[in-house]
Formats: sequence, structure tokens, C-alpha cells
Amino acid sequence: MSELSTHLGVIARHRPGLRERKKEQTRARIIDVALRLCDDQGFDATTVEQIADEADVSPRTVNRYFDSKEDIVIAPIADWARAHADALREQPSSGNELKALLDSFLSIVDRVVDHDEPLPFRWFQQMQRIIRSTAAVRACSMAATENKTEQTAQVLAERLGTTVADLRVRLLLGTFHAIMRAGTESDFDSGFADERLIESPRRMAEAVVGAYHEFVRTCAGPAVASPTSETPASAR
Repeated sequence: MSELSTHLGVIARHRPGLRERKKEQTRARIIDVALRLCDDQGFDATTVEQIADEADVSPRTVNRYFDSKEDIVIAPIADWARAHADALREQPSSGNELKALLDSFLSIVDRVVDHDEPLPFRWFQQMQRIIRSTAAVRACSMAATENKTEQTAQVLAERLGTTVADLRVRLLLGTFHAIMRAGTESDFDSGFADERLIESPRRMAEAVVGAYHEFVRTCAGPAVASPTSETPASAR
């Protein structure tokens, strides 16, 4: 085989990867523009045509990537969900899946802080402001959060050797989400409200870690470790 043939073969093998990267770049550019415009001038005042023009694509291209304007704005939720599921899959098996959920979350925060990936933190800042001000986007974000839960549930089920319907999977996810919410909505004696916490990924991580340790201290102690002899049989 000639050197040229070998070179062409290498190019052919890598072409799908390059194509996928171009698609991801286009998608990211659309999201970046849409979030900026909707945050600056309001969701309702922003049109798909404006987004397409600023992103240097056609409106048809925007519609090929996203079903609606709402879907563009809440895209960071799906991106974070994929990253969290992937990070959880890479966590070592220690028997403590709640800690694995926390560690996978923290590994993503580290990537955001160090490399601004898998997505820029400013996307979350912009998205949250739009969600707070627009009922239609807020409703869509709730559905997107459900999808996010399902992706993580699937990985948890794989790690536990069970199915997503297993009560352990639901309890772990419900507990972790409660810890996340308690952490990000609490000021932890810092005097900052939840709107301030989201301004910094590192502060958000610290708040969640604080909530995790408080949960372990308060809720995972001997008092709830096992049923007592006084527990009604129907409740055991």
C-alpha cells in the first residue's frame, strides 16, 4: 500500500470523529448565543432567527438541533446529566454509592473550574436567570431534570447490579438530590443567598459537601441505622 493510500485511509477512519466534533461545536455555539440573547434581552423578545443569525447558521439548522427555543435554553441540564452519569460510571466501587454520587459531582466541578468543561459555568448562571423569569422555560426545566435523574439512575442500577426500579436506586438518588438542594439553597452561615452561591462553582461544591457531611452526621447515625424492637411489625 502506498504512503498516500495509507494517509487517505487514516483520514477516512477519523472523518466521523471530526464530523461529530463539528456538530458539537455548532450545537455549543447555538446554546451560547441563545443563552446570551435570552439573558440580555428576555426570552420572549429573542427569536430563533436572531439566534441563528448570531450563531452564523440558518434557522433550519437551529431547528435540526433543537425542537424549541426552550430546549436550547435548558440544554445545559442535559449536558450536565451526561457528564455526571459518565463520571459516576468511572468511580471506584467502594460500597458507598452516595459518596460515589458526591465524588462524581465534585469531579465535574473540578473540570469546570480548571478547564471550563464539559460546559461553561456561565451557561448555568444564564440559564438560572432565564428559568426564574420565564414560566415556560421553568416548566421545561422540570421535565429535563427528570431526564437527568433517569440517566444517573441507569448508571446506579448498573453499579448495584439491579434495575432502575430498585428502591435502593430511588432512595440514593432522592437523598443525593435532597443534599444538593439543601446545600445550594442554604447560606451555611456565610450570609449568602442561593442566588449568590451559583456565582461560583467552587462555592457551590463547598456548600454541597457541607450538606453531605451534615446529612451523614444527622441522618445516618445509630438512630436510623436499624429498626428497634418497638418498631411496629407493619413498618419493618
